[in-house]
Amino acid sequence: MDKSNITVIVRPTQPTDAAALADIFNQPEALSGTLQLPNASPAMWEQRLSNMPQGVYSYVAEVDGRVVGNIGFEHSQRPRTSHCASFGIGVHDDFHGLGIGSKLIETVLDLADNWLQVKRVQIEVNSDNQAAIACYKKFGFEIEGEAKCSVFRNGEYVSTYYMARIKA
Repeated sequence: MDKSNITVIVRPTQPTDAAALADIFNQPEALSGTLQLPNASPAMWEQRLSNMPQGVYSYVAEVDGRVVGNIGFEHSQRPRTSHCASFGIGVHDDFHGLGIGSKLIETVLDLADNWLQVKRVQIEVNSDNQAAIACYKKFGFEIEGEAKCSVFRNGEYVSTYYMARIKA
């Protein structure tokens, strides 16, 4: 797909997006880069989307009316960490490298910076996910540490980087 010809629309996630999210997170690369379990059903996603706790925001990215990406953003509700937030993101395997993840990250960073008074956005990323790490660095995220053997995936342990972006 030619990146110059696509229009990405980011909007709040709806429970009716459940089947699309199940499809995204059941893709091999998307599944490998997240903490989701394989074979998640649309019913599981619908239940999750229908019962979002306070401080959790979810957005999807659409291309030509098709949901191809998702980001979940969690703003801490604890008084001493209310300046912190984190996110998890997934993009359909057929749409990697087209700027979908960047559009979703831009959306939650705008929310963090201009509406929620978030100073620190922190994320965890598998240390072998070089494309995601490069994307996060583009937005000012820095690697702060590494948790060795922290994720079990496809029968083996993978290390995780802790990354954060602190708004000046």
